[in-house]
Amino acid sequence: MKILARLGAINGIQWYIALIASSLSLIFTFVVYPMLANSSHAVLDPDWHGPLGFGIWKLHSFSYYPSSEPASARGPLYPALIAGMLAVTNGWWPYSVQLAQCVIFGLLCALVFSITKVLWNRSLAVLACGLCAIHPFLIWYTSRIWIETLMIFLFTALIGSIVHLKQRPTYWRALLVGLILGLSVLAKSIYLPFLVLTPLLLLLPPGGGLRPALAAIVLVSGFLVVTPWIIRNGRVTGIYAPVVGGSGFTLHQGNDFIEDFRSVPFSISGLFPLSVARMKAEPVMLPPTATRLQRQNLLDAAWGRSAIAKLMHSPGFLLKKITCNLFLFWTFSDTAIKSICVAALQLPLVTLFAISLLLRRRQINNDALWICAALIALFYCAHLPTLALARYSVVLVPSMLMICVGIWAPKSIRA
Repeated sequence: MKILARLGAINGIQWYIALIASSLSLIFTFVVYPMLANSSHAVLDPDWHGPLGFGIWKLHSFSYYPSSEPASARGPLYPALIAGMLAVTNGWWPYSVQLAQCVIFGLLCALVFSITKVLWNRSLAVLACGLCAIHPFLIWYTSRIWIETLMIFLFTALIGSIVHLKQRPTYWRALLVGLILGLSVLAKSIYLPFLVLTPLLLLLPPGGGLRPALAAIVLVSGFLVVTPWIIRNGRVTGIYAPVVGGSGFTLHQGNDFIEDFRSVPFSISGLFPLSVARMKAEPVMLPPTATRLQRQNLLDAAWGRSAIAKLMHSPGFLLKKITCNLFLFWTFSDTAIKSICVAALQLPLVTLFAISLLLRRRQINNDALWICAALIALFYCAHLPTLALARYSVVLVPSMLMICVGIWAPKSIRA
């Protein structure tokens, strides 16, 4: 603690740690990852965010380049970031995006310092910030064209905006919370329930809730950010939602992974083709005059209905799925070896997080803390009925670390 106190006394220490974090991620991204990519089955862009970014940049449309047909199964925020980097660097792919993600990772560490300083003190802020800077699971995603690096930053920023709002409730800070909520929904639709539940949490004790006017600003500003994209999707697909398509595939795949898990345990790459084969085997009648987008969305809707029917007609399977996902969310990766490595990182953190909450179960003065824990639990629970993969749990790592380090806070702060 003395060493942490000395480091915390250094002006701008968070930026030194952020620089170290970005440097480590740059070394991994541009030196280590190219050597691991083929042997470790580390596909660069499996979710096809790159073609969407090229579509925005080259065709000025949200489409999978080189096609100009509109897409609707992804949120626009991450593809927009990719398009921006391509525009700035004149198509330096994928290195411009990887470079941006290394910078975002450094900014994440500085953000963690800022939030932890408010929650606890500068010494523990150095500890949380430093742990994030060297965390292998966080560094891993800076090299991939996956949405996780952006999602990690957005979720941590949401936690930070709430902590600062509870510290000093103002209209501008409430507006910032709503803005981050809206951007999070535009990144991934799993955040849609947060638009309503976050303002409700802000109204609740302990410690006294916010004024209804501030919670209303959070709610309204969040919906205002999302609404234009919902209208766009409605005009393109006829369905008014932040994301149209993909949810049926995800839900069905979540069922299939549990169904086939014993045949290829803890291996997404082994279970994925089995799931695709199951879906292809289900007969689906599609109108011959439908466009490609309509066919994709109709097919996805059919998969979703099939998956929901299975869960409704078999409550025992639903219970089994949720029970398994409680564990798989923190461990389930591409191969069994990767799952073991991820489990070695995530399970101790989850245990420490649970212990830290248990030790502070009577703490009500710092009410921002329980809201942070509630949002972490909400994000976790939202994945249990659908699909639980370890890559989703990485989003929670910085926020959990910020709470965990409070175990070493002075009793005067923890009381």
